[in-house]
Amino acid sequence: MYIDESENGLSFHKHGDLLLVSGGWHVLQDFAAKRYPKATEKYHWATQDCISLDSIPYIGPYSASTSGLYVATGFNKWGMTTAIVSAMILSDLVQCKTNPYADVFSPSRSIPRPQLAVNGWEAMVSLLTPTTRRCPHLGCALKWNPQEHTWDCPCHGSRFAEDGKRIDGPAAGDLKL
Repeated sequence: MYIDESENGLSFHKHGDLLLVSGGWHVLQDFAAKRYPKATEKYHWATQDCISLDSIPYIGPYSASTSGLYVATGFNKWGMTTAIVSAMILSDLVQCKTNPYADVFSPSRSIPRPQLAVNGWEAMVSLLTPTTRRCPHLGCALKWNPQEHTWDCPCHGSRFAEDGKRIDGPAAGDLKL
């Protein structure tokens, strides 16, 4: 596996006779056309990289009141790597074993209060921003993503194609254009 952590970087992973290439959509298309002109695209997908308030993934019990429910999220583009850390921590937790990293990644760890204020301010600004494109989920202003050619909701992660078709939720329907 090869991982490039730069802003427009690509990652490669071989699986059988397939080469999995990940990165920004248009970067991928240009790369594949130049380096693998005879290749056939078999599958493609889009993802959203959730980031926790302190940029450290949440791995562990969902909450103190939900016994047996665990979460692993906020990987910030490091899903293949952090999935292994998650597996180690979660497997220890479900077996009632102590894991030395559980507290670092705990979803109930303290979060810097200033970041909560910043996030609240950004959500309010998004709701009050004049725009013709609004997310049907809760009305946040959509932002155009020039790399993916999608309309993305910065509040809760819904994504829409150029023509308004829903790609991903929590929005339940297409945009009204």
